[in-house]
Amino acid sequence: MNDAYQVNQHWEKLASRIVKSQQVVLVIGSTDVGKTTFCRFLADSAIGQGLKTVVVDADVGQSQIGPPTTIGMKSLTPESSPVQFNGIADYLYFVGDLSPRGHCLEVLTGTRLMVDRARETEADFIIIDTTGYIHDAPAVTLKQHKIELIRPNHVVCMGHSGELRQITAGYSQQDWLNIHYLLPHKNVRSKGSKARSRYRRAQFDAYFGEACEPKLALESGETGESSAPALQGFGSNIQHLPFEQIRSWRTPFFIGRVANEKELEILSRLAETQVHYAEWGHRTLCLIGSKSLSKTVITRIKDYLSLTRITAEVRAYFTRRLVGLIDAAGNTYAIGIIEAVDFQKREFSIRCPFSKGNDTAKKACAIQLGDYQLK
Repeated sequence: MNDAYQVNQHWEKLASRIVKSQQVVLVIGSTDVGKTTFCRFLADSAIGQGLKTVVVDADVGQSQIGPPTTIGMKSLTPESSPVQFNGIADYLYFVGDLSPRGHCLEVLTGTRLMVDRARETEADFIIIDTTGYIHDAPAVTLKQHKIELIRPNHVVCMGHSGELRQITAGYSQQDWLNIHYLLPHKNVRSKGSKARSRYRRAQFDAYFGEACEPKLALESGETGESSAPALQGFGSNIQHLPFEQIRSWRTPFFIGRVANEKELEILSRLAETQVHYAEWGHRTLCLIGSKSLSKTVITRIKDYLSLTRITAEVRAYFTRRLVGLIDAAGNTYAIGIIEAVDFQKREFSIRCPFSKGNDTAKKACAIQLGDYQLK
């Protein structure tokens, strides 16, 4: 993002009304209307008034604070002006994908947690940037619940008011909320999907130290070991996490009793393919096989073993999947890329941002498997 941005009189007029102490501002609108630039302008205005300012970046697809797939929170200082959001977040929440679509609960939870973090800093002025996901019914519901969970003092709607009033109409008589409408900035240019994709790749490269190119085959033969040693790029390293060291969130794997060798043999015969790994839950089974199982095979195994649910995946399920690394306090302290999984050793090889003098992965007591896989 360029250092300079052009401010219009409507922005300045609105800022004079809302940039005050003890205010929380939620900015919503479609893509390419200038939301992030307006958030920068508000942050510069607040810092210029000596207000302790915090920004929560909930635009998971085009993140400016923290890597894509996350919601980031950052405290700004007078030295931050003119504001540049590109940088390391003070706190992260891992959503696990580039769009809120299908991940509304994660987006709502993460946004609320990051706003709570901002409030804990005793910030004078809090700004929340959001995605351009506003058009269909789930998007409207998402934004409305976000308003209710955060309870901001101001909602700034950027874009054509007709499409935004479907979100805000129900709050027009609420005493606790002020709703403002701004037209798209006339100098904003549409980025296009290719430009957005390039930006995300650059953000991932920066976060992982330009080491997130798919240089390794994830599995080789039946052991799941890489065919070549992991290539470590500047700014990241490979950490090895034993399965028993961690528990997983947002996936049925790595939370049950691990199947023994005899059970794997029986499951392989029933599945008619090699089962590399399996876990038992309460009348449930999760397994990783060499090939996908048909509905017929899954039904047969369920009936034979009197199970209520079977989750079956292939080894590629883990291929360069992004994961959130969770510490004992329940905080996302980093995200990583699964570079390899060895089911014999029962360990992940995860590329993490390099932290000098600190074995990043050994902090992890849980991992969150995201839906996004780097190609």
